[in-house]
Amino acid sequence: MGESIRILIALVLAFVPAVVLCRVMMSVRIMDAPTEARKIQLTAVPTSGGVAVAIAACLATVSITEFTDWSLDSFVLVTGAGALIAMLLGLADDIVHLRASIRLLLVGAITLGMAAFGARTAMLCFWPGAAVQLPLAFAIVGSAFWLVVVINAVNFMDGANGLAMGMAMIASLGLAICAGFTGAWTLSLLSIAMAGALCGFLVWNIPGRLFAGDAGSYFAGAVLGGLSLEFVRQRPDLLFIPPMLLLPFLSDVLLTLAWRLMHGKKLFVAHRDHTYQIAMKTGLRHWQVALVHAFWALNAAVAAVASTILGGQMPAIAFGALLLVSIWIHWRVRRSGVAAGLVGADIA
Repeated sequence: MGESIRILIALVLAFVPAVVLCRVMMSVRIMDAPTEARKIQLTAVPTSGGVAVAIAACLATVSITEFTDWSLDSFVLVTGAGALIAMLLGLADDIVHLRASIRLLLVGAITLGMAAFGARTAMLCFWPGAAVQLPLAFAIVGSAFWLVVVINAVNFMDGANGLAMGMAMIASLGLAICAGFTGAWTLSLLSIAMAGALCGFLVWNIPGRLFAGDAGSYFAGAVLGGLSLEFVRQRPDLLFIPPMLLLPFLSDVLLTLAWRLMHGKKLFVAHRDHTYQIAMKTGLRHWQVALVHAFWALNAAVAAVASTILGGQMPAIAFGALLLVSIWIHWRVRRSGVAAGLVGADIA
């Protein structure tokens, strides 16, 4: 059986169970009620669809590796275990609503454990001929920090139907293609299983019938962060491919936090200052905002795949160009939002 055929089978094996399991999660009735001012839905909606995504992705991965000669190495097992623990933390928050400081502390502990047990990269190649070998301690701390940033970026962007999980699906698909071009077929399998599971979830999420919850955003963030570390570990010369794929998440979150810091606002207080939230305040619907972000994510994925194929200086150049465009777009949207009074006070 060819590698590409296995990848397509994994996509289907993740998609179908995800559709079914999401329907099961809807019947469990873990509800997300509009009890906070930052929430924009009008009625309570079933949440924690990320549990279905996690189960479906794991089923597809295990099935393919069980019936073929592909195997799961220690890195994959560590990343999978860490992502599942993160999912359980998110599920607990969906049910009992943990304090933000407690969640951040626990996410930090989970990611530090992931990095310590192997989900890390020790070499960074910023430019051909400009590689840096990191000491073990720096590799662990740096990788854990990357995981924390990605997990929270996905979580912060999960505020509109189809938005965060749609971008995560495109990023996973892009990473699968990039990994395939480098010959990292096991990594491609894991990425495509994630993409298929997220696609199945979007069947219910885009119409607003099921939310991913923190269970979903934490799991997706941990998987994307972990797989990107493995990608860089295998190909240090393609360092900028993962941040390019995840730029639609990272740019909104990091630029929003930078703007709030510059304006003396608290970083860990609930707010609606993200660019996608400003867009929704103008009257755009969920699907319109999600579609714009999906287009941006698709552009990033195409650039990442092309840069992977071309190699050399192209990953760094493409990432720099996309970053500049992203900064310009976010600056224009935020300036218009401020002028229109759409960037308001913090939410108590």
